[in-house]
Amino acid sequence: MADKKILRLLIVDDSPDDAELASTALRKGGYMLKTQRVQDLSGMQAALDKGRWDAVVSEYALPHFSAQMAHDVLKKAGLDIPFVVFTRNINDADLIKIMRAGAHDVVMKNQTVRLVPVIEREVRVADERRSYRQALKALDEVENKHRAIIEGSREAICYSQDGMHINANKAYLTIFGYESVNELEGIPIMNLIDKSDQARFKDYIRKPGKQASDKAQEFTAVKKDGARFPVEITLSPITIDGENCTQMLVADISKRKAVENKLHYLNQHDPLTGLYNRHYFIQEIGKSVEKVKRAGGMDGVIYIDLNQLKHINNKAGHAAGDRFLLKVVRLLRDKLDGAAMLSRFGGDEFAILVRDTDEKKLKATADALVKTLKATPFSDGGRSFECNCTFGVTLINGNSESAHKILSKIYHASEQGKPKQTGPAPPVQKLEAKKPTAQRKPSAASTAWQTRIQAALDKDGFELTYQPIINLHGDPAEYFEVLVRLVGDNGELVSAGEFMSAAEQAGQADAIDRWVVRNSIEALSALHQEDRQASFFINLCPTAFKDAELLPLIKQGLENAKLKPAYLIFEIDESAVIADLEAAGKFFRAVKQIGCHFCIDNFGSNLNTLNHLRELPIEYLKIEGSLIRDLASDNVNQASLKAVLDVAKALDKKTIAKFVEAADNLAALWNFGVDYVQGNYFQQADSGLGYEFSGETTLSSSDHATPQWASGNNGR
Repeated sequence: MADKKILRLLIVDDSPDDAELASTALRKGGYMLKTQRVQDLSGMQAALDKGRWDAVVSEYALPHFSAQMAHDVLKKAGLDIPFVVFTRNINDADLIKIMRAGAHDVVMKNQTVRLVPVIEREVRVADERRSYRQALKALDEVENKHRAIIEGSREAICYSQDGMHINANKAYLTIFGYESVNELEGIPIMNLIDKSDQARFKDYIRKPGKQASDKAQEFTAVKKDGARFPVEITLSPITIDGENCTQMLVADISKRKAVENKLHYLNQHDPLTGLYNRHYFIQEIGKSVEKVKRAGGMDGVIYIDLNQLKHINNKAGHAAGDRFLLKVVRLLRDKLDGAAMLSRFGGDEFAILVRDTDEKKLKATADALVKTLKATPFSDGGRSFECNCTFGVTLINGNSESAHKILSKIYHASEQGKPKQTGPAPPVQKLEAKKPTAQRKPSAASTAWQTRIQAALDKDGFELTYQPIINLHGDPAEYFEVLVRLVGDNGELVSAGEFMSAAEQAGQADAIDRWVVRNSIEALSALHQEDRQASFFINLCPTAFKDAELLPLIKQGLENAKLKPAYLIFEIDESAVIADLEAAGKFFRAVKQIGCHFCIDNFGSNLNTLNHLRELPIEYLKIEGSLIRDLASDNVNQASLKAVLDVAKALDKKTIAKFVEAADNLAALWNFGVDYVQGNYFQQADSGLGYEFSGETTLSSSDHATPQWASGNNGR
């Protein structure tokens, strides 16, 4: 009852005097009353329909109505209202009968003093019953919400008692390959853990209360079909129906482990050949030095320098050079036994650690390897090359000091075997600064380009090509840079670099931008309809900032295609942004408001531009190409790239390295922490969108296997 002093009382009695008797007693008890007297079924039903009552006081027997009938009306209405029989006379049998029927008490009219405490008690108990029902309802709602959250959760959750399953959600059943919770009944949780981890898991599950719930541990789990997979398990104590139980969260970390394994592989292996890399090989030499000093014996190191590789790269291209290296690796592996460790020590250098050998055996092994290489010709694209190489050998014995001194000694030994350059040095060419030229009228060639461009705009004579942008850290999402090509008279595709300058001079660049944006949105929409959630990087010309038609075109195109704006990333050159910061800022913010993203191209050529770019809404920085070429062998480029990446990290921007043409650069970029890579090493720009991004995470556990993305097979 909201206020104890107000009581809404329904009286069932044919005597006004007896009704007043009850009212007087309650007023004396301190209540303010709102009462109504009824004496038949219809009267009581009408009173219940029209008003709310805190209690009902009823005479036991009326001429045409009774307390039993009145109570039945209450029950039928589903009302939980205190019902007290207030009568002058009732025998014991009737008293027992009415109490069993549900009356809360019986008070005699000659004992009105009892009526007040009885009513007070029953109203209070009724309030408590209502509060209890409300609490139960709230508890049911919480339990239903909890059940919905658990069932709909992507996290695999189960509940156990004494090591046995008592419940589990759908994600848990799916992760372990079961159809229903019934299948898990009677199966100990321990059965879902690999035997190799059961002892450690048993210790973990015995004391969940003593460990923080966020301290997850890794185990090898077992599916219903017997397949093993890595999981991360978090335990926490919980009480269910008054019983102490354990909640277990299970996360399948197979993908994370695959990425970790890939990173671990890359940290130890050369991505092109699959051989151990320089860093790992030096560590192994250090271990060899310690082993020989401790246990005696001798190991040896063979160093081989392929003198012909640079010539092949220059004459036939880097792809041919990569194929040459892979052929050399196969030859070396065929000649070496399992005890020897083969590594790619540099771009054209190999080093071999030969265990348990002596000077004679080591020299004989080296001679055999070099003889095999020199006797094996290499042909590519109609050209033939010889495998000229030099080598050096050194022993690791008790007098060896360190890995670096061993490598220095063997390097000098190999240098002595290299052919010496004869003849005069080439003359040094002096570079003279070019004099500025006066502004000239458009040339005939420029005018011809403008005519071709206008014809292409009028007749839809452009074509889009796409180059994949690949995440180096395990994300298989699809990203493509969109590149525009002009279709030539014979169907050949002319790159933008050949005609965009003329287009900008003639004021045609904005029209080309609009053509590219319109057709890119259509192509991306078609991909999404195939359930490929790809993203496009779209290049814009420097004049795009002032093109009044471009923003409405982007917005309308996205709406028509029902495409989420976040899948479009617009890309523009850093120099264009710096040249007109105010216009660039307005344009960037307008595009950001639509929901698209932005990328700065050729970032890093001048770090002084950092202060100008800091406040712009940019998500990606595409690194200037000159910093990527010959990265593996150019210390100056490495230092410059490191500075650029430090700036990008400070800005919290994702970085993209373009012009990746060789596996050596790929390994270096990963080590520097670059987020994405792009270049002909993976795939040249192509009109198709069939590149398999999922293949980039494939990694073999074999020490000698070559990862798919480093296989040199670029013709996918």
